Amino acid sequence: MTFEIRLKEQAELDFDKSDVEDSRIKMNATCKDFVTEFIDCEGEVYYSTAMKAMNCVWQNEQTIKHAGYTKVGPYWDHDAGVAGHWRYPHLRKNDE
Repeated sequence: MTFEIRLKEQAELDFDKSDVEDSRIKMNATCKDFVTEFIDCEGEVYYSTAMKAMNCVWQNEQTIKHAGYTKVGPYWDHDAGVAGHWRYPHLRKNDE
């Protein structure tokens, strides 16, 4: 069975919406920890705290970007706005 590029289905759009919200919540919590540590330590922050915050911001940006893709295909094509079908493994039918 070949997997052709197609428009996202409602379940995939719902997954994207939920994924963006989860990512945003995680980012907010991590950035709050960063700011709290920054204030408590008078401008000094552990490298690991800064990296966690940076990674959460990046992950949120990527999640929003991928949610904006309108199509799903066998492989990722960022230039064409196509998400790889492996982004939605729990939604695949017949082991596509």
